[in-house]
Amino acid sequence: MMPAAYDDLAGLRFSVLGPVRVWRGDEELDLGPPQQRLILAVLLVHAGQPVPLSELIGALWGEDAPASAANVVHRNVGQLRRVLEPGLPLRATGEWLLRDGGGYRLRVDEECADVPRFRLLVGRAREAVTREDPDAAVRLFVEALGLWHDRCAAGLRRSAGAEPGFAALDRECLSAAAEMADVALECGAAGEVLDLLRVLAPLDPLNEELHARLVLVLAAEGHRAEALAVHRAVVGRLVDELGIDPGPRLRAAHEQLLGDDGQDGRRDQVIDLIRPAQLPNDLPTFSGRDAELAGMLTALHDEHHPMALALIDGMPGAGKTTVAVRFAREAADAFPDGQLFVNLRGFDPSGSVMGTAEALRGFLYALGMPSNRIPPDLDAQTGLYRSLLRGKRMLVVLDNARDVDHVLPLIPGAPDCLTIVTSRNRLTGLVAAEGARPFTLDPMPVDEARTMVALRLGAARSAAEPDAVDEIVAMCGRLPLALAVVSARAAAYPDVPLSAIARELRDAQGGLDAFSYDDTSDLRAVFSWSYRTLSPRAARLFRLLARHWGPDISTPASASLLGVDVRTARAALGELTRTRLMTEHRPGRFQFHDLIRVYGLELGDGLDTEQDRREALRRTADHYLHSAHGIGLVLQPHQPSSPQAPPAPGVTPEVARDRDRAMAWFRAEQHVLHNFVDQAAERGFADHAWRIAVSMQEFFQRQGVHLSWAATMRAALRAARSVDDQVGEARTLRSLAGAHYFMGDTEGALAHLRRTAELLDRLGWVDDQAYVQRNIGDVLARRGQDVYGDHAGAFGYYERAHRLYRDMGHVGGVAISLEGMGVCALRLGRTDEALDLLDRAMGMFRQADDLNGQANCWAEFGEAHLRLHRYEEAVTCLQRAVDMHRAQASLVGEVGSLVLLGDAHVGAGDPVRARGLWQEASALVENSRIHRVGPSLFTPEEVRKRIARLDRA
Repeated sequence: MMPAAYDDLAGLRFSVLGPVRVWRGDEELDLGPPQQRLILAVLLVHAGQPVPLSELIGALWGEDAPASAANVVHRNVGQLRRVLEPGLPLRATGEWLLRDGGGYRLRVDEECADVPRFRLLVGRAREAVTREDPDAAVRLFVEALGLWHDRCAAGLRRSAGAEPGFAALDRECLSAAAEMADVALECGAAGEVLDLLRVLAPLDPLNEELHARLVLVLAAEGHRAEALAVHRAVVGRLVDELGIDPGPRLRAAHEQLLGDDGQDGRRDQVIDLIRPAQLPNDLPTFSGRDAELAGMLTALHDEHHPMALALIDGMPGAGKTTVAVRFAREAADAFPDGQLFVNLRGFDPSGSVMGTAEALRGFLYALGMPSNRIPPDLDAQTGLYRSLLRGKRMLVVLDNARDVDHVLPLIPGAPDCLTIVTSRNRLTGLVAAEGARPFTLDPMPVDEARTMVALRLGAARSAAEPDAVDEIVAMCGRLPLALAVVSARAAAYPDVPLSAIARELRDAQGGLDAFSYDDTSDLRAVFSWSYRTLSPRAARLFRLLARHWGPDISTPASASLLGVDVRTARAALGELTRTRLMTEHRPGRFQFHDLIRVYGLELGDGLDTEQDRREALRRTADHYLHSAHGIGLVLQPHQPSSPQAPPAPGVTPEVARDRDRAMAWFRAEQHVLHNFVDQAAERGFADHAWRIAVSMQEFFQRQGVHLSWAATMRAALRAARSVDDQVGEARTLRSLAGAHYFMGDTEGALAHLRRTAELLDRLGWVDDQAYVQRNIGDVLARRGQDVYGDHAGAFGYYERAHRLYRDMGHVGGVAISLEGMGVCALRLGRTDEALDLLDRAMGMFRQADDLNGQANCWAEFGEAHLRLHRYEEAVTCLQRAVDMHRAQASLVGEVGSLVLLGDAHVGAGDPVRARGLWQEASALVENSRIHRVGPSLFTPEEVRKRIARLDRA
């Protein structure tokens, strides 16, 4: 409906099907100078859809836009607003011409503008044809085409930037006129359409299809002389201007005009004479896609199951049409009966999707079928089409399809034909139901991308600046369309160094302005064709996901980001992957191409409020915080925690029922959580950052990824200090000390722990102080080059921790401190005391159901028996330790226990078994990112030395 904020706006009517004009009631408005009228024309052609600023600039100036271009557009828009809404205050937006994303949108519909009205009526006419009501169809076509008064935007300079949109609308008109003529001829209503055809056919003097219909309509109405004159005139223009003879449609119309009534066999005779060759030209600078093309050719020539249907999909700008044309040309010799090609415009700047019936009629015309022999019913047309291709070897390319239903009637179904379908949607139905062979185009490999740039710019120029070429390739994300746009710009300025082009891309700061060329290669426009097909919920998710920390996101996290349940989020993600705006690179995990993410950010800046964006990020941050905290407790139930706010409404934290699932969750989210922590301070989530980082500690320790542990904690420490959060600083320093400890840097670990102890004293936090005292004991027990460390000093710290834990009633902490005291007593030679302490610790670990603590105790029991030369008992204890560490996914504990178990087998007289265990431990180290097998007890080198000593023995 029309906007009603101003009473005097209700009478506005807009027209661009002819000269661009606007009326208020019966008064035509003065639209001002040509630039203003051209901007309005472009907005009207898009019929209520947003038009990027870059497209408006291109419409006015093409490639020669001045530096002030954006300001000029904004100024003209402001003047247009005041033409449409007199009295509108300066800089006010008004109700009609709205800011939308990075551009503008004219708020019109079929009630007030001719373009949407025309499309509505044509759609209804085609529906009437489908339900076999030709009289109604003719009336609707006549009403729709009566809105046309001349070519689109007649009287305006049709610049290179504006021409594609205007020309596409002109084609819609002429295509509808041809359909109108066919229906009118079929139902005997030629007289109702003749006047319109006389007006519309001259709009495209070289259009054979439309002039052929005009000839037939004139003949049907008895105007034989005029029909002959029209035929002679268009044939003369074709010969004089294009140097070609008339095609089958015009020839058939002429034959009918001369009295050929199409007796039996005539149709087949005409068809046999026609071998369509509709493939577009191949790109002379085509390069790359070697693996994909080889795979297609191999499938085509498969001796047992030759491919009959190929599906090429991929993200916007991946080069699907280019690859399809290259493959079709390489395969064409195997299909001597011809090639059919149609752009179905499933994703097109005009927003006008070519209907299946229109495409099918075009194929039948190309095969030589006269219009009066084409049945109006789509099913009958499909049957005729497939009958004509039966027994022929024909190649059919269905480019830019929207969905499965769009292409099914166009697939010949003949075993000797090859059909190639391209779509940015995943048409899985073609694979499942029609046996299509899918080929997905991802961003190009780096070497192919370099070659593409070199072919477009010249080998010498590229070879002279290889680093600049690599940077251009990286900034373009190896996306063929982006590479083509940037290469075209560089080719236009051969004296500009490629390093300057690369610098321009860097200076764009991740925006898409550097990737604009024309209406069909502007990245914003290309991405927008997919975006416009999304439901409102999926479109909102797309915009919000662009703000995610990356590098990927899970379905549950997407649900919290959007504030919906997981099922709803999964459906929205399904839309994003089907349109290839995102890829599901692993089951349940989704990621953007960098340039599509930038497009999402730009859309969000224009369409979402700052509050919307902030709330979405807050929900996501809460999702990761509460998920990490709860899942971290599954791994280490006794870790200290601080009170935290409940999650925001709409957040559903994830849970893990056991330790295996907990480890799997952290492995999947590790890089996301690190990115979150690293960016937290600048995004205002410092409190979330250190809490998430500390929740990851047990995962880092078990996984043995100590460098990642340290990097994440350093980022968390920066976040805590950025807001002077001493609690966060203390907790993070303590965990950072653990990372240094496991990397063998005991001095660094002690320094961090002593700073932590100072902070805790200042805060008066006794419970956390117990953890720190125990940690200092851990470090002293491993300190220095002496493998036995300062165990006497460590024993004292463990005793202090034990007293604090006991006073707190902390069962897990008491158990861990008893274990530490037992290890120190063992290393000091007080074996009986050690066994007693470890036995007490084991009982408390069992009481707390701490399997990791039990595994550690079994390893220490085994070491005690080793010292007492009780090798059989040592083997039993250490085997249990290995099994339990393996069950807990504690890689460090498993490897350390394997080493000691090998020692026990040597003592028990089984060196072969020992060698196998040490080799297993060494392989685990080599295949992981463990930097030390244990805290300075066993390094990878020491494991290898054990094997070497055994070999020398």
